[in-house]
Amino acid sequence: MELSREQAQTRFLAIILPALTLSTHLLLSLSSTLPGDDRTWAFWSLVYNGTAALASVLGLVGAVRLLPNLVSAYTLVHTATLSFITLALVNSLLPYDLSYANPVIPSWRIDESAVCRDISAGFGWDEDWLVQCSKSFGMVQMTITCGGLVLMIAQWWALVAVKSWSNELETQRPSGDDLERADFAIEKDEYAVGEKNGY
Repeated sequence: MELSREQAQTRFLAIILPALTLSTHLLLSLSSTLPGDDRTWAFWSLVYNGTAALASVLGLVGAVRLLPNLVSAYTLVHTATLSFITLALVNSLLPYDLSYANPVIPSWRIDESAVCRDISAGFGWDEDWLVQCSKSFGMVQMTITCGGLVLMIAQWWALVAVKSWSNELETQRPSGDDLERADFAIEKDEYAVGEKNGY
């Protein structure tokens, strides 16, 4: 199958995206098996990351071999995993916790004042330092979360581009009926494909 220049560039993206998600989920799977972790959390983390890694392998094979069904399966699973991560990041930015409305959304809260008090315990800083530390810690947390959301938006853009590329490949593929009606002839040592007449 001959790809246009734009399709070839999107194919490169379709190869890179599953390769990066595969490496990320494999590393996260390995980190969940570290000693000292809660066994229940480690099991579900392993299931989640293992499923995402398997889908990434399917997406990688589909992009390399130009198999749109495998790429579509990858984009479906990656959409689900990316949705959970996006909701968790948005939840960390909001002043209230969305996990009460939907307990499936993962959430975490960091108590800035407790972290600053722990740091201050060894040095004996005054109350003004604790307030300044809490504000600075909150700003750092907000900056990291916003940076994560920018990267998340880039992943959503890449995922939509890969899904569109997969749909284009699906429409370009000849169906079985087209191949049955094709008339193959040899002209000057090359194959020529034409429509059969009198079918």
